[in-house]
Amino acid sequence: MKILWLAHEGFISGANNCLFEYIEILEQKGINNIVIVPMPGAMENLFQSKDISVYQVKFYPWSSTIIPKNFPYIFYLRRWVRNWYAVAQIKKIIKEINPDYVATNTIVTPVAAKAAASCRKKHIWFVHEFGEEDHGYSIAGNFKRGARLINKLSSKIVFNSLAVQNKFTSYVDKRKAIVVYNIAKVPETVNHYPDLMEKLRLIMLGRMAPSKNQLEAIRALAICHKKGLNFELNITGEDADEEYLRVINTTIAELGLTEKIRLTGPMLNPGYFLGEHHALLMCSRMEAFGRVTVEALKMGVPVIAANTGGSLEIIRDGADGYFYQSGNAQDLADKILLLYNNYWQFNKETIAVSARQRFNESKTAAQLMQIFN
Repeated sequence: MKILWLAHEGFISGANNCLFEYIEILEQKGINNIVIVPMPGAMENLFQSKDISVYQVKFYPWSSTIIPKNFPYIFYLRRWVRNWYAVAQIKKIIKEINPDYVATNTIVTPVAAKAAASCRKKHIWFVHEFGEEDHGYSIAGNFKRGARLINKLSSKIVFNSLAVQNKFTSYVDKRKAIVVYNIAKVPETVNHYPDLMEKLRLIMLGRMAPSKNQLEAIRALAICHKKGLNFELNITGEDADEEYLRVINTTIAELGLTEKIRLTGPMLNPGYFLGEHHALLMCSRMEAFGRVTVEALKMGVPVIAANTGGSLEIIRDGADGYFYQSGNAQDLADKILLLYNNYWQFNKETIAVSARQRFNESKTAAQLMQIFN
């Protein structure tokens, strides 16, 4: 069997990490995988290091807020032409390699789906995002239209959580829909926690963006600081745009937390680094799944998360960590203090074993083989 995949970006990201894990599983099953990337970069290098064939096809997203509203008409026209050409290029690749399936690993572009339809190939759509709620964009002009096109152009639609599937339920054929949780590979060894008596060590993992809500964590920790909590927070992830980064740094300084909060930049393999912390903060307004949440739990690290999205399917409140009311910095501060005062209740081995049983390679492998049957 042969599968042609479309990756929507050229750098390391949550969705691309999932794609890489899927391909590793399928390769072990004897399935040949080929990947299309929109640009050279870390993902191309990663796939090539594993002897995965890679094509480059440039395309633009159909997600609306990625395109500035004041874009001149000529730029819209150029994007349309570029995507039309991308479909033609992908059709050429399909005819050249003759895959059994074509798979798109994002909702932000339909170019591979359109090419597959034109070549009469089965298309599988992997949906890793809500769109509006997590990234602030709509697809194909509006969600309803985009979701119906995803349904029309796909033989199966794979969602990364029930929360995401529920958003699409009214517009897709339920017989096509399946939920496949991320594996979120981590080191086999569960690290020992650092000494809590010294300070509470917290971490946030993920790209720097307003939707990830780093500011809410900073404001909550300012409340904890006033109550005498000794802590440090490492914010680890891709740098945001300059304006958001400026707001974060200004807020940290204004709240007197410069010595308490560090921006560490991106990290390729965060597993061991996670194990050096007492807890993960997951403050996203609406996390589609929560890959880093699973990574933390697999390392035995409890999580304090906003009570929204896919997090509700991952965390066992009181056993793996706590939920707080999304948008409420005071409630987040209360949960941080609760975790600190009751930390002895959390058993890292129990947390890790439970997470590794619920999110593992064998389960995902069985689901993928069912999808690509």
